[in-house]
Amino acid sequence: MLRILLLAIAYFVFGQLAMLLAIAPGMATSVFPSLGIAIAAALLWGYPMLAGAFLGSLMFKLVQPDWPQDLTWSDKVVYSLSMAGITALTVAFALGAVRRFAHFHSALTFEKSILWLFVLAGPFACLISSGLSTLVLEQFGLVTPDHAGLNWFTWWVGDMIGVMIAIPLVFMLFAKPRPLWRTRWLTVGLPLLVCTALVVALFVLARFQHHQSMQQKFFDQSEQISATFQFRVSKVLQQMQMLERLFAVQPEVTEPMFRQFLQHYPWNEAGVLFFDWVELVPHSRRSAVEAQLQTGFKEYANPGVKSAAVRSHYSVIRYLASASGDTSFAGLDLAADPVRKEAMDYAMDSGSISITAPVRLVSGNAALVFFIPVYQQGVIPKSLDEKRQKIRGFICGIFETELLVQTSLSQYDTSEFHLHIRDLGTGLPYYSSLPEPAAQTSYLTWTRQWSHAGRSLELQLVPSKTLLNLNSGQQSWYVLTGGLVLCSLLGIFLLVLTGRSARIEHLITQRTKELSSILDNAIESIVIVDQQGLIERVNKETSLLFGYAMPSLLRQPVSKLLACLPEHKNHQLLQPLTVEQLNLWVGHTVEVTGLSEDGQQIPLEMGLSRVDIADKHLYTLMLHDLRERKKIDRMKSEFISTVSHELRTPLTSINGSLGLLAGGVTGELPPQAQQLVQIAKTNTDRLARLVNDILDIEKLEFGQLKLQPTEVDVLQLLQEAKQQNQAYADKYSVRLDLVVPTDHTAVYLYQDKFRLLQILSNLISNAIKFSPSHSVVKLSYQQHDHYLVIKVKDQGTGIAESFRSKIFQKFAQADSSDSRSNQGSGLGLNISKTLVEMMQGNIDFESELGKGTCFSLTFPCYQPLNRHGKSSVQD
Repeated sequence: MLRILLLAIAYFVFGQLAMLLAIAPGMATSVFPSLGIAIAAALLWGYPMLAGAFLGSLMFKLVQPDWPQDLTWSDKVVYSLSMAGITALTVAFALGAVRRFAHFHSALTFEKSILWLFVLAGPFACLISSGLSTLVLEQFGLVTPDHAGLNWFTWWVGDMIGVMIAIPLVFMLFAKPRPLWRTRWLTVGLPLLVCTALVVALFVLARFQHHQSMQQKFFDQSEQISATFQFRVSKVLQQMQMLERLFAVQPEVTEPMFRQFLQHYPWNEAGVLFFDWVELVPHSRRSAVEAQLQTGFKEYANPGVKSAAVRSHYSVIRYLASASGDTSFAGLDLAADPVRKEAMDYAMDSGSISITAPVRLVSGNAALVFFIPVYQQGVIPKSLDEKRQKIRGFICGIFETELLVQTSLSQYDTSEFHLHIRDLGTGLPYYSSLPEPAAQTSYLTWTRQWSHAGRSLELQLVPSKTLLNLNSGQQSWYVLTGGLVLCSLLGIFLLVLTGRSARIEHLITQRTKELSSILDNAIESIVIVDQQGLIERVNKETSLLFGYAMPSLLRQPVSKLLACLPEHKNHQLLQPLTVEQLNLWVGHTVEVTGLSEDGQQIPLEMGLSRVDIADKHLYTLMLHDLRERKKIDRMKSEFISTVSHELRTPLTSINGSLGLLAGGVTGELPPQAQQLVQIAKTNTDRLARLVNDILDIEKLEFGQLKLQPTEVDVLQLLQEAKQQNQAYADKYSVRLDLVVPTDHTAVYLYQDKFRLLQILSNLISNAIKFSPSHSVVKLSYQQHDHYLVIKVKDQGTGIAESFRSKIFQKFAQADSSDSRSNQGSGLGLNISKTLVEMMQGNIDFESELGKGTCFSLTFPCYQPLNRHGKSSVQD
């Protein structure tokens, strides 16, 4: 009896702990050890333990939180009894199947017995618990049909993991013979516990990463929604400000003028109910104004409106316009309402726009009202007394909040989120579609506060159930699958590990010798470094390469052997190799510099991999000597340079001769001959540009190119660049446009003008070349603070995502096939980038497929004090 009670308590306690890892939207958990504990107890002490499993499951289900409100207490009891019966049935099946087919003995020393135990008590028995439990959940409405499959799979996996983990641990506590099971604590129990912790940790990590990703995505969308909402409101306020200007410049504005001004306003798109002219009327003029309006002054009642009480001043709606043309609110005294009066007083005293706290319209709908003050002579007085004396009235905009939100957010799927806008001053909501708050989604609540028109507002967004269901995430289930495989292997093999320890130790020793032999006889240098950057092992080739004795390198920092260059290759100060750099280069091949014992610098190619062993990381460095390759590269560069120089002179003569022939110096050529000469000249020009590009690359690589900076007028520079490329643009039927800033002032650079033209020519010719006929290539420039940005924008096909990382590499072309439609060497952008960096500038681009590309050049501005002296911010 005591065992039955203890089993029931253990089932209940471990079930509650397991529910901390429950997966929405079902009621299953990633690991449920309670079922495994019940099956292990039944295997040890027989069928009486079914009562303990039933009682524990019944208590566990009865105290289950988050019951649906439509379930009665009797429904809860029936549901709990059903789930407890399924638990008892599952345990009974597992006990009978294992005893019959697995030849069960509590010692578990035979591999076949262990295998059948885990197969029958795990996957097969858990099919009963997961399948029947999901049917019961669906019957009671606790799981929707859409999520029944996911719930079943989660339940099945969780129960299996629980069985695989719990059975060995329970056996080690209670099974006989005790001496055997005590020795298995270190070989079976500890690894199993570590594996369990690892599975749970990986699951929690995967779920955390999914939550982080979903949070970032939702917050980004929320930022866009907030910006869109504020933008739409600002567009409406612009219309109100235009109305204010109308009254400011016109001493007398009639009602027809007011209506004509707004006759084409898009009311439905803007979400505006009314635009009003609210005039400040003293009591002495009340009768006259009422006669003009042909209606008496009114004020708000609850509900509806009533005749306005006698006051010294009234703020009445004189003119109003709306989509429906309703004028029934003419003569309504807005100052009779304290909320609206507070907003008008703020607008009058501040001379700026104001917004009311949340109010209700006569129809009962929630609304917000904006006011813009209008003063005599259209000028805002400086002092408070003058403002109050010279106030004429207010431009009033009335918005129904629900309509405003719907029109402002029409481009978004509002079923994916709930929106709440409230006034922080009063705590009242302008708009709210929030459901009851859910604790599990509190991390997705996005809140933004801002001050606008004299009030502090708060905008809050939370995801809807629709969005949560669409982004439930499956990453955690991959983690669970790996955990299931690991636990299954542990359940099958660890129990027989004690009998094989000697064989495993022998196998480990043999494998270690094999690996050592491979390492020591490798033809490449191999260095193994720990997570602190200290050398743990090297092979003989490393000793030969660097000249150090092998023992003298052990436990030395890796920076003793290896260094690297910073990003700018013209900066020749070597930097020691650090662990942070090793982490960045894992899985990559990079070039580093070796430091030999005699002080020589050895160019090396390093392949890096990382191995995680227990509580540390080991880095394996494969080093290849590049001295021969570098020597060949230098010879190749010298050969290319020599050939290029030798080609330039004959190319110049050939080009000149072809130009003379094409120009008719020797007489007019036949059409076919003229065409052949023109083809030859075009290709000669192309070859000459290629030779010049190769020579520029050579000069840049060897630091032989010297800049000759002078004072450069940017506008004249762009005009000259446009003129130089105009003929090329005409050839492709592309228009070149130079966009000059409206506030144009002379802007200067202190740079090499020839090289600037070369850079611009490369960018402009590329833009022309990749633009369709009859499109436009725009040149523009803009000064931002102390920097100048020059842009070249085309309307071409854009740059593919896969090519963007390679666009500035030498000979890089989006279409490198022999049949490519656009000619070029692929050197222009590489040369341009190098030249820009030499000028202390930056080159970047933005591109969208199908819409075009925009390259931007950023340089420090040069601001001369006078035309004869130099003063530059880059100095």
